[in-house]
Amino acid sequence: MGSKLKRDQLPPEKAANWRKNMKEEEKLSFNLKVPHIVLKKETYKILAGENENRVRVYLGLEAETEKDKLELCAYAVSAFLLGSGDVYVDYETPVYKVGKENIDFSSKTVQVIESIKRYRDWRAGKIDNNNAFAAMRQFIYPNAYLFTKFELHEIFNVQNKSEAQIEFGISKTMNAMINPTVIETRALDDDSDTFDFADICPPYCDERSIYNPS
Repeated sequence: MGSKLKRDQLPPEKAANWRKNMKEEEKLSFNLKVPHIVLKKETYKILAGENENRVRVYLGLEAETEKDKLELCAYAVSAFLLGSGDVYVDYETPVYKVGKENIDFSSKTVQVIESIKRYRDWRAGKIDNNNAFAAMRQFIYPNAYLFTKFELHEIFNVQNKSEAQIEFGISKTMNAMINPTVIETRALDDDSDTFDFADICPPYCDERSIYNPS
């Protein structure tokens, strides 16, 4: 029997599957060079502060290409809890570009925003739109990640690591498909109308329902 997983820890098999999915998507919609993206402990301490704020990482694109290939980059900011709800708001500064080195970009927020806009244009299929799968990027790749307190606390405070690497994987979600005709065994290439009216929970949940226990 394997060791018990820590909070927010992915089972190794799931992590491997996510990486495999990412490699497969590199053949289709993901054509970016991905550098080492590293969050340093000292950067985490600055962003988390005494209140252990959460860290949000925004994705961006470098202005210059690397060997004619677009290059991903990332920026980390501090996010604080607004009121008693579950809404986290970013502090505008400090902001750090997180790579092999963590660089304070607090005096370059315009440059950060331009980088994020470039990434979102790529995500929307506006950049490199000759790629047949460019339009699908918006359904696969997020704008940013709001990291939990627990995983970073575990790495930097409990395990006392000096840095943590951020990598990417793809999880494939099962969606509900709705058909107006009832067929006991539907062929894979069935051409009848199929709809997708289902919002997935989470995030679309009834928090008060007895069928949605916490």
